[in-house]
Amino acid sequence: MIKSSVELLHSFGRKLKGLERIRKKQETLFSNGHLVRRDIEEVYAALFLDAVVSFEGLIEGLFIGLLTGKVRSRRANVNVRVKIQSDRVARELVLQGRKFFDWLPYERTKIISNVFFTGGRPFTLITQDEEKHIDKCLAIRHAIAHQSRHAVSKFKREVLADLPLTPRDSRPKSFLRVQFSANPPTIHYEQIVGELFKIASKLC
Repeated sequence: MIKSSVELLHSFGRKLKGLERIRKKQETLFSNGHLVRRDIEEVYAALFLDAVVSFEGLIEGLFIGLLTGKVRSRRANVNVRVKIQSDRVARELVLQGRKFFDWLPYERTKIISNVFFTGGRPFTLITQDEEKHIDKCLAIRHAIAHQSRHAVSKFKREVLADLPLTPRDSRPKSFLRVQFSANPPTIHYEQIVGELFKIASKLC
């Protein structure tokens, strides 16, 4: 059955809403003294990793779906250069002998999209700032998941930059709870994930 790319977006949106419900519930527990700061920071780390993995899943689902014709883009200028009916064959061509394909950094997605789609669309439609945001998410994810000197250094350089933060708030897990804006009250996690959904909307 052929489905619209918008269905993939809605699925991603439901996932993010589910994560948001968890976040708010955990914040309530923290406010009531049932969690310490280290606990809530671990929650944010897990929620963020889940959000980024889900975004990668959306990219893959959209890419393979468009390639096989099982997903139809709402954009008229999205055209497949080679039609492949089989999911298995499509994945083999994309993976090229690897067990999985790294869709991030996003430059990799753009490169391979130009092979299979005219003009690389819809994957080449995002702006340079949006691509930087995706790679910023990757830098945060690596700093949380790997905690290597290289990953942490890249996080500080590409994410923190010159932000006036305390040593603790400069840590990846703590950073996600730091206030991004006062009006409306928004923390970095909300801003980052919200921007991911906007980018997903453009892709879909």
